[in-house]
Formats: sequence, C-alpha cells, structure tokens
Amino acid sequence: MTTQFDHNTYLDRHDDPLHFWEQRIKASRWMIVKTFALGVLAAALGVLGQGWLERAAPLFPFISQNYGLWQAGYLLSLVVIFLLWSAAMLQKMGLLQNSKLGRDKQLRIDEQNERRQERKQAERARREQERKAREAVTITPSYFKANNTRSNKFDY
Repeated sequence: MTTQFDHNTYLDRHDDPLHFWEQRIKASRWMIVKTFALGVLAAALGVLGQGWLERAAPLFPFISQNYGLWQAGYLLSLVVIFLLWSAAMLQKMGLLQNSKLGRDKQLRIDEQNERRQERKQAERARREQERKAREAVTITPSYFKANNTRSNKFDY
C-alpha cells in the first residue's frame, strides 16, 4: 500500500542522519495534528451544513424542488471528504511510522559503529602493548636505532 522511498541520497548530503529522522518525526506529528484539526473542522461544517441546507430549501425553489437530490449529493460529498481525510490520516500515520523505523535503524547503526570503533581502539591498544612488550624483550644493536640513513664511504 505504501511505497518505500530511498532516503540515502538525502542522508548522504547531511552530516547527522539522526537529526534528519528526528525532524521528520516532529514534522509528521504536526501534520497529523493539522490533518486531525481539519477533519474536526470539516465534521463541524458538515453538521452545520445539513441545517443550512434545510433552512435554505424554502428560500431557493431549485433546492426545494429537488431537496432529496440535494441532500443525497451533500451526503455523498461528506462521505467523499471523509474518505479523503481518512486516506490523508493513514498516509500521515504511515509517514510517522516510517520515520520512527528509520530513526530506530539509525540508532542501531550508530550503536554498531560505536561498538566497532571501541573494538578497533581496544585492538590498537593491545597491539601497541604487544609491540612495547616485544621491544622490551628484544635487544637491538645501537646502529639499528640510529636514523637508518644510508651511510657514505666516509663513515668510520
């Protein structure tokens, strides 16, 4: 039902992907609130509109002649508006869910990268300790400790 959108191109252009997902979640929540408010407003106008249609029937002869048709058309338009509003709410909820999943994935990726970095640092420290331990045990002649530059023929 919903299509997946590849956000990698957007994420590659920005330094902090977690910030992107947080902003998207915040924007999705605001979209849900606004869509819900529009639905409440449409419902209130729908209820008021039915009364306005009843009061307008005696004033306008074209409404009173076909009042049943006008009422059916008005009800059909309310149903269509409700279906559109429902589809919009489902879309916004899907966007929020997708954003939360993206944020959770990014958190897992960040945690995994952090663990890898810690392992690399631990391995680097272990190798450095082993190297120092080998240097302490190994006796190297003083001429190897020099600058290791090429000697010329006048070195004695």
